[in-house]
Amino acid sequence: MKLENSVVLVTSQVPGNHYFGTGFVIRRSSGAVYILTCAHVVKDVGGESHIYVDGMSATVATSGEPEGLDLAVLKVEGLWQKPPLKLRCSGDRSHTIETIGFQKFDSYRQRRSLSGKLGNQVALHAHSGDRIQAWDLQITDNHPLKPGYSGSPVIDTGSETVIGVVSHLQGQGEFGLAISIEALNQIWRVVDSEQLYRTLMKLGYRQQVRQFTQLIRKHAIAALLIYGDPGYGQKWLLNRLVNQHLPHNLTGKVVKVDLSRRVRRSDVSALWRELARRVGLKGQPVPEEIIQRVYRWWETQNVLLIFHNVDFLPQASFQGLLQDFWLPLASQARELKTPASDYKLLMFLIDYQGRVGDWNAPFVEKIDSRWSPQFPVRSPRLEEFSDNELLDWITDESDELPPEFKNEEEIVEQILKNSDDGIPELVLQEICERCGCDWYEELERWLKL
Repeated sequence: MKLENSVVLVTSQVPGNHYFGTGFVIRRSSGAVYILTCAHVVKDVGGESHIYVDGMSATVATSGEPEGLDLAVLKVEGLWQKPPLKLRCSGDRSHTIETIGFQKFDSYRQRRSLSGKLGNQVALHAHSGDRIQAWDLQITDNHPLKPGYSGSPVIDTGSETVIGVVSHLQGQGEFGLAISIEALNQIWRVVDSEQLYRTLMKLGYRQQVRQFTQLIRKHAIAALLIYGDPGYGQKWLLNRLVNQHLPHNLTGKVVKVDLSRRVRRSDVSALWRELARRVGLKGQPVPEEIIQRVYRWWETQNVLLIFHNVDFLPQASFQGLLQDFWLPLASQARELKTPASDYKLLMFLIDYQGRVGDWNAPFVEKIDSRWSPQFPVRSPRLEEFSDNELLDWITDESDELPPEFKNEEEIVEQILKNSDDGIPELVLQEICERCGCDWYEELERWLKL
């Protein structure tokens, strides 16, 4: 990768303002890029409302102060072709450094790479009392640092990672000062994808999680309906329940059937053929053969039966699935296994339209001593995330979230505004965006079921 491809020119939209500086890409997400530069560059070009990055309008995602933590992160809806540079908080004084920035050349702005050495790490004490880590720089090239280099990346040539950002020039430009990438954590945090996933898995759905943990703590066999309106996180909740609360989680047999295909919802025999294929049977097996195959699996491992889009089935076909498949399977398993079995036999019925919960089916909600596994459990209908849920979650997970989340009430208000008052998947998408992650890209890795 050519490092200079990630370096951008920061200019002003204000006529007559000829100040400029440098920035570089640190994140790409949802069609936008995030640019790291200096806070004083933002101020010099006219402030938040007057920034151009490579000729495109930019907004300020977060910023320190020019007289303090002299860093700012800009967001540009575009420049997607520019790759992010890798960041590292530590540097090695035995390595040479490179910085790439812009300088004035006649009436042009020229991008130039400079070589140098990394000096001592120093601590700056801002008027606010903040302690800011920085590096001394020594330029060994024939060309010195010039004002346009503010915001340039300081690259450790040994690892090709950015360890600092040029902030101030010293002498005639042969020396400089760079804010350490370590200091960026005070205003911005690029959250690791897996870390963000674990954090999001703690948001909301308390009633559903409580019911599920109560269910599997005492019972080895159960069927569970997860239902709600479109966009309420049915698949997200399914993965959370299995990954976080099921012993041995995904180890074992997992059978997934999508009932949205027209043939499966118009022909019951097609459903049986599909289910038979999923359990490894050929020909025209009857439900009893499928039941026996599933039962044999369960004797040695967890078995998860997942039916997506059960709302596409006619009510009669849904009743047939329960009566002809689940009821005899659960009855046979219950007769020969104790409730404390090491392995779980679970059927998940996922309704993405919020219809099935109102059907005339033998659902139960309360799990007591009279409950039998033959009766599917209806989880509480999925609802919007409330402001209190979001506030509690941000408070509990503040150490794992970007600094902007410390403005809890303001952030919650913005999230709810951008998610139609708390529709779960829109909330999760909004949080991902604020953490620099692409919700749609991450789902491919996060959701396995």
